[in-house]
Amino acid sequence: SNTDVSTDATSQAVDATPRRKTKIVCTIGPSTNTREMIWKLAETGMNVARMNMSHGDHQSHQKVIDLVKEYNAQNTDGNTVAIMLDTKGPEVRSGDLPEPIMLAEGQEFNFTIKRGVSTEDTVSVNYDDFISDVEAGDILLVDGGMMSLAVKSKTADTVKCVVVDGGELKSRRHLNVRGKSATLPSITG
Repeated sequence: SNTDVSTDATSQAVDATPRRKTKIVCTIGPSTNTREMIWKLAETGMNVARMNMSHGDHQSHQKVIDLVKEYNAQNTDGNTVAIMLDTKGPEVRSGDLPEPIMLAEGQEFNFTIKRGVSTEDTVSVNYDDFISDVEAGDILLVDGGMMSLAVKSKTADTVKCVVVDGGELKSRRHLNVRGKSATLPSITG
């Protein structure tokens, strides 16, 4: 029972509701990054606006941060919306492909640091130090091992491989070297 005998109707309504310990985290993306949607989410219980830093750009993330701050500044019910930046570690990914490429065991296939390359035997990677991070004899894993390729040799801009475990290579697949982690820069603090 509510023993607060305040005459302020809004404080009675707030006091009557038990405090919720669970937080509602909403991932804000292209379909929810407008003022209207952020207000609607906040007013229906959002406690945390989460942004996935692997997607979108700085401009869109800044827009969301500014909108959340604006909401908090004008909000009078005491429920502040927090901002969460999900900063997944850096990743090496293969480039965009107009259509998937079937890789067969024993087939030669190359990864290049040249941007925008997409042929039946060569695809770009998004990471300029890829060449220096891999050595002949390394095993490249695609999506954690769905496919694997053995590194045979490398040039100044291309890593030449032979397919060990084949499959369908699609756009923007995660690449890593078995037993090694990339020397990609990540956020430190």
